[in-house]
Amino acid sequence: SDLSHLKSHSSPTFKRRPASYMTMGLRKLDMENWLTIDSGDYQYYAARRQLLSEAKEEVIQCLPGGEAACEELLGVVTQFLAKKYPREYEVFEGYLGQESIRNNVTGEEFSLKMPYNFHPLEVVARLAVEDFNILIKSEFTGKHHLLASATLSPAGWYLRDRIGNSVTDIHSPVPQWEGKLSKPVEHYFNRLDQKSSMERSSIFIQVRPPGRSLAEILFIQEPKDFFPGNVNNLWPRDIIIRRERQAFRRLPKTNAVVFTVKTSITPLVQLPKEELEGLAAEIRSWPEDIATYKGKGLWGRLILGYCD
Repeated sequence: SDLSHLKSHSSPTFKRRPASYMTMGLRKLDMENWLTIDSGDYQYYAARRQLLSEAKEEVIQCLPGGEAACEELLGVVTQFLAKKYPREYEVFEGYLGQESIRNNVTGEEFSLKMPYNFHPLEVVARLAVEDFNILIKSEFTGKHHLLASATLSPAGWYLRDRIGNSVTDIHSPVPQWEGKLSKPVEHYFNRLDQKSSMERSSIFIQVRPPGRSLAEILFIQEPKDFFPGNVNNLWPRDIIIRRERQAFRRLPKTNAVVFTVKTSITPLVQLPKEELEGLAAEIRSWPEDIATYKGKGLWGRLILGYCD
């Protein structure tokens, strides 16, 4: 299926007048745009299929206690996509009357009821171009833990290390998290409902060596792999801007929190002038420890010089 008829939702805009970094830049989520497909997303479907065939254990994890939420998520995602994008997604009665969905972008078909032909979490990963994380509150710790995840575009981390951990533990390497953010985030997850669904965006800078496939660019488990090769000899054409659009909503039946991440990449040299100004403003707003965490020492002078 050709996606050229779809409008481009474009990548998240840069925060031109950035709020305090630690308020997380949350804004209300328009539920109509919870999941999106853009006219240029075909390449991401292909990269995701490649990762699911080559590295499934690294990108799909579900612990006991997460299964019911994965099944509910499949139903919610299917309903959403088939309604919003009827040309791309078709629900139909399959073999032996089994309710199924066809992804017309990739030509794949999936059973929506047991027996599944793929795990429900893998089905949502093959239907959408978002990554999906399921957070469930533990009655033992009182915190939300990551019990299931389809993460095909990790930004410098290993899913197998994070699965099962609390949100607080997962983010402990992030500067300023422990002291300032962990309590407000848990508080937000506790009271999250349909009216308080939120979204935010985040950016990373990445180097694209010649010959790297899109799948290799998206799937980054080691932070150092954002900057492979000789970083002393970088040109603007080597730099890509990696943007994450993150959204938070609750599943009504299992009460699980779903945290989605849509990753898109744009070469620095393809950004229009007004976006370059926004990019520079956002980078300059980062506190020093966040800037260090994101590798600004390696690329700051080059990118800000190019933007200005």
